Amino acid sequence: MKDRVIITGYSGSLAKIIRELLKDDYEIIALTSNKEKVNNKNIYFWNTSTDEIDEKALENCKHIIHLSGYPILKRWKKKNKRLMHQSRIGAANLLFNKCKELNISPKTFISASAIGIYGLNARGVKSENDEIGTDWIARMASDWEESAQQFKQIGSRVIQMRISLLMNQETAFLKYNLLSMKLGVGVVIGSKKKKISWIHVDDAANFIKEAITNENYKGAYNLATTEPISQGMFIKKIKEKLFPYALIIRIPLFLIRLFLGERSQIINTDVSINVDKLKKEGFIWKFYNFNEVLEKVRNKNQEFHQK
Repeated sequence: MKDRVIITGYSGSLAKIIRELLKDDYEIIALTSNKEKVNNKNIYFWNTSTDEIDEKALENCKHIIHLSGYPILKRWKKKNKRLMHQSRIGAANLLFNKCKELNISPKTFISASAIGIYGLNARGVKSENDEIGTDWIARMASDWEESAQQFKQIGSRVIQMRISLLMNQETAFLKYNLLSMKLGVGVVIGSKKKKISWIHVDDAANFIKEAITNENYKGAYNLATTEPISQGMFIKKIKEKLFPYALIIRIPLFLIRLFLGERSQIINTDVSINVDKLKKEGFIWKFYNFNEVLEKVRNKNQEFHQK
């Protein structure tokens, strides 16, 4: 009998890939707040705002992968901030309380977190042992990790993924830059020297698969490549590899603040992520550098045009 794995954040890009990656070896159960997607077979309903969850989803649960979260790039109004917190921390609390009530003890609880835990104004190189930031994003990420820690009380092995920028052709950051440059314009916001810490979605999914099977994985892990890239080089590489005709322009950060307000802080970080802990586990990346990401994009586009 296959172990049952519950995945939250049903429609996210990482959830889609991890479902595909695990489907042959595990029974995959998804939780969704979209009632139209519920089939009560492998997709069950939950509502973190009202603390509702279909208890059938938790039956015989061996592993939980908690990826849900209201998008952080939504406007930072009080209402949205509450939703961001509730969909992460409130959701973890709901899962824990229901597991405890039903006497269910998952073997592993794997939770998303974010490198934002180091603070929006963080600079330099950050490892898992560094202090967390003091802004609201950092505090939310800290609360997120603390909510995961509860599962130790019921015997679960807990892993928190401090995820850097998720990268593939479908994720927003690369997707919109590819679209912009396809139309002829590449945009550098603020300093071209700012570091972008990133990880390919496939590598993040592979980390999750390894974390389920390898009991040495415990605690917080920085999820990033060994080779961060500067913003200027990021745009330059896309131009060289895919759109040589694109014009590169620089937009001052103060102009972005006019449109995004507080949210502009997210794109003004300049931090590199230490991944020594991940290396010690023997983790092997598929995508070490950005050239490899663009090569996959180019191959995928060629396959599409050949059909």
